[in-house]
Parts: sequence; C-alpha cells; structure tokens
Amino acid sequence: MSKNIFQDGDRVIIDPVVANEDMTGRVFEVVRRLKVNYELKPLDGVGPGVRAQPEVLLPAPADLLAKPIIAVAALSTGGVVRVKRARDIDPETLFVVLANGAKVKIAELGGADGRYWTVPRTALEKVTIDLAAAAASAQVVEA
Repeated sequence: MSKNIFQDGDRVIIDPVVANEDMTGRVFEVVRRLKVNYELKPLDGVGPGVRAQPEVLLPAPADLLAKPIIAVAALSTGGVVRVKRARDIDPETLFVVLANGAKVKIAELGGADGRYWTVPRTALEKVTIDLAAAAASAQVVEA
C-alpha cells in the first residue's frame, strides 16, 4: 500500500486490494488533506465525496486517466429513468427513482406489483419528457 503524500487536485484511485465493488476502477480528485484522511471527489460525479486514509490511495494509472470521464446527470427522487444495462430489465421501460446514491432504487413507472430494483447509478440514464410534444401527440390520438 502507498504512503504517498498527495496535493489538492491530484488524481488518485483506491487500492484495488481494499476497494469495495463501488470504488474499484473509479478515479477521484484530492479536494483537501485532513488531519488523518484525504477528502476525495469522484470525477464521474456518482455519489458523495469520500474520505480515505493515505495508505489506501494510489496515484491514478495512466490508462484510467486516458479514458474520458463522463459525468453523469444528477438524479432526484421521483425522477424518470431508463436502465441502459442490467440483468433482465427492458431498456425501453420507464422507472421512477425511489432512492439515490451510487446504487439507486427504482420502481417501474405505473407498476402495481410494489417491486423495486437496486441498480448501479452508471446503469441508468435520465429521461426528460417534452410535455408540449406529449400533449400534442395526445391530441392527435384523441382526434
């Protein structure tokens, strides 16, 4: 494990030996050094900041830094999403967000069975609904 000293703005990863599934392969930026830990910000925008001891931090490898880091849109409780990739969930089905974080609880929009799924935030895409277009198409159907 590393005993490196990092500066604000350095890009780091959590040592894969000790990282949990949610933290593996993610790049963080050092926000500031605290008395014992470092405060880190995830560059992918998923989840809250993290505090980690210097012993578990490593400089981010060049291959991870070379990949473009795509920040994901923030989700709010009650927001509408689609599942891009996950188990046996149809990617055309709309879901509503029940709880937010690195893992998101979602339920099928209009579903009556009370079932919900917990999926990684990175597997979801935010859906925006154009109300004017929806109203116009509803008028066409009625006519």
